[in-house]
Amino acid sequence: AVQTILGDYEAQANERRLIRIKQLAELPANQGLPWLCRLVRFEASPVLSKHAALAIMDQKLPPDKALWDERVATITSHMARSRRPAAAWLLSYVQAHDDPAAALATWSELTQSEQRQLETHPQDTSSRIVTELLLGKVALLDRLDRAEDTGGVMREMVLCERGDAQSLGKLIDWLAQRKAWDVIDEVATRFAATIDLDAMLLYTLCEAQRMQRKDDLAEQTADKALKLGGENPVEHFQVAKQLLDRGLTEWSDRELNHVIALGPAASPAAIQARLLQSDSLHDRLRDREAAERIKELMDVVDGDPNVQQQVKLLLQQSDKSVDFLRARMFFYFACAAGEEGKIDEQRSFLDKAIVQEPADLDVIIALHRLKDVEPERRQRIAALIKSVVDDCRDKMEEFPDDPVYYNELAWLVANTEGDADDAIRLSHKSVELVRAEAASDADFKRLGQYLDTLAHCYFAKRDYASAVKYQSEATKLDPHTRAIGRQLEVFRAALAAEQTATEPAGKE
Repeated sequence: AVQTILGDYEAQANERRLIRIKQLAELPANQGLPWLCRLVRFEASPVLSKHAALAIMDQKLPPDKALWDERVATITSHMARSRRPAAAWLLSYVQAHDDPAAALATWSELTQSEQRQLETHPQDTSSRIVTELLLGKVALLDRLDRAEDTGGVMREMVLCERGDAQSLGKLIDWLAQRKAWDVIDEVATRFAATIDLDAMLLYTLCEAQRMQRKDDLAEQTADKALKLGGENPVEHFQVAKQLLDRGLTEWSDRELNHVIALGPAASPAAIQARLLQSDSLHDRLRDREAAERIKELMDVVDGDPNVQQQVKLLLQQSDKSVDFLRARMFFYFACAAGEEGKIDEQRSFLDKAIVQEPADLDVIIALHRLKDVEPERRQRIAALIKSVVDDCRDKMEEFPDDPVYYNELAWLVANTEGDADDAIRLSHKSVELVRAEAASDADFKRLGQYLDTLAHCYFAKRDYASAVKYQSEATKLDPHTRAIGRQLEVFRAALAAEQTATEPAGKE
C-alpha cells in the first residue's frame, strides 16, 4: 500500500502530494508512520512538511501500548536530529502523551512561533496550519482541566481565520461541538458578508443555532440559505448533496423538496433529487416515505408514454433504467412491510422487485433472509446468488483493477451464503484498490463503504474482533451513513457476547 501511494510522489504537484500524505495517514496501525516522518524531514516544501506532521498527530492513538511505544520510537528516531519546526511539534506531541503539563509551555511557544511565521513568511505556512496547532493547545488544556483558558485560544483561532468557506464551516462546527456559542456569535459577526452569500455556511450556522435551541433564529437562517439558490434546481441539488455528506439531513430534505417542487417531475434534477432523498430516507429507516418518493415519479411515468421515454433517456446517462427505479420502489415498500411485521406483503414486494432487477444485491439479500421459505423458492434464490457471483467473477477477469466487482461479490457472499474466506480476500483487494486511488472526501467515503463490506465478511466468518476493527474504521471515514453506525453496534454486541462466553467461570 505504501509503495502504491508513494510510487510517483516526486512527480506530483503539491496538491496531489497533500492527498498522498492523507492516504498514508489513513493506513491502519503504524504502517504509514515511518514514511510520514521522512516527509516531515525531507519534503522540499515547508508547508507539506508541516502537513505531514499534522497528519501524524491527527491519527487516532493506538489502544495497544506496544503500538504506542513503537510510535514513540519511530517519531523520536526520525525527529531527534531535525531542526524543522514540524519535527519540534512531533517531539512535543510525544511528550504530551505522558506529561501534558510540561508539554503545554513548549506547545504554546511553538504555536506562537508559527503565528509569527504566518505574519512574516506566509508562504511557509497557512492559517489552517496555525489553527490546527491552536486546536492542539485546546486539547492539552482540556486534559489539564483548564477550561477557563480555552476561550482565549478559541478567539485566537477566530483572529487567525482567513474567511474561506471550507475553513469557516469547520470552525463553526468545532465551536458548536464545544458549545462555544459566544465565539460562534463573534464568527458570525466578523464574517457575516461571507456567510450570507454561502448556503453551506448558513446551514452550518443554522445547525449551531438549533443546538442552542434558538429554533426561530435557525428557521430564519435556513430560509435565507434556501433563497440563495433561487429557482435554480441544480444549485439546490448540489447544496443538498453537501448537506447529506455532513449528515445534516433535515436541511438536505428541505433543499431536495424544493428541487422536486420546482419540477417538472421528469426533469434531470427532480429525478436525481428523488433518488438521493429516497436513499437517505432508507438509511434513516423511513422506508415507506422512501418508496412513496419514487412512486410519485412512477405514477407520472406510467401515465404518459412521452414522459416514460424522456425518463428512460435521462436514466441511461447514469447507467440506470426505469426498471431500476421501479425495483427500488418495490424494495423500499418491502423494507417498510418487514419493519411493520407484514411478512406476506414484504415477500410480495420483493418478488416484484426481483422481476424488475434480477441482479439487485439488496433484493437478493432480503429474499435470502426471509424465513419459512419453501425448498423450491430457496433453490431459486440460491440460483440468483450463483448467477451474480459468476457474473462478478467474469467482470473481475475483464476489469482486474476495478474494485466494484470484488466488493459486490464479497458483499453478496457475506450477507447470504458462500466461501467467507474468499469473500474476505476479495474484499481486501477492493479496499486496497480504493485506498490507493483515494484523493477526495468522496473517495474516502467510498473507502468507508468498502471497509463496511470487509467488516461484514469477517462477521460472516464469526471473527467479531476483526469485524469491529474494520467497521470502526468505516465509521470514521463515513460517519454520516447511519446503516454503518448501526452495524458497528451489532458487531460490538457480538464481540462482547463472545468475550463474556469465553471468560473463566467466577471472573468479575
